[in-house]
Amino acid sequence: MFVCGKKKNSMNKILQEDFDLAPRMVAGYESFMDGLLNIVHSGPICESVGEQIKSYVLDFVQNHPLDSFDRFSDETYMRNYIGRDESGWEAIVMSWKKGNRTAIHAHPQFAGYTFADGEFLVEVFEPFKEGIRLVQEMTISDIHGLYAIGEAGKYNNHIHRITCLSDTAHSLHVYSDDALKGEKLDEQMIY
Repeated sequence: MFVCGKKKNSMNKILQEDFDLAPRMVAGYESFMDGLLNIVHSGPICESVGEQIKSYVLDFVQNHPLDSFDRFSDETYMRNYIGRDESGWEAIVMSWKKGNRTAIHAHPQFAGYTFADGEFLVEVFEPFKEGIRLVQEMTISDIHGLYAIGEAGKYNNHIHRITCLSDTAHSLHVYSDDALKGEKLDEQMIY
């Protein structure tokens, strides 16, 4: 289970600061986005909607290999946008090389991750004293979906870090708003 947390310090850095390269928008996924948006606009963000999104994206990656997104970097994971709507919902395929790692960071109200291939370490943190502490570690090596639901209008939900452990890998992420607005917490004390 994911933990949703809040950070007290208002002098926050955001993930967008980590990306010099412009994201790439990928055409051809309109039907995927139409189906996703039908789910997300069917009602308020809740566990039921989260489970529907997870199931929908898992089905997609099981039937659509993501190797067409083989754009890798030694420095960081690569972001490939496959859709975004006017309300902010977005879907992004991330391409990873061994050792690529996110900052410790947080996200908007909904954050869903589907690991399509490769092996990953997912570390989940929660606020603790004047910093954060590790509360869960997962090694994922099969197709697997996870999601977290936090507070609307905030970008400090679901504090985590993802590391690629395999030579290459892909994951498909769904967010309720611009994920790059998520708070970056690498400089926080880890207890």
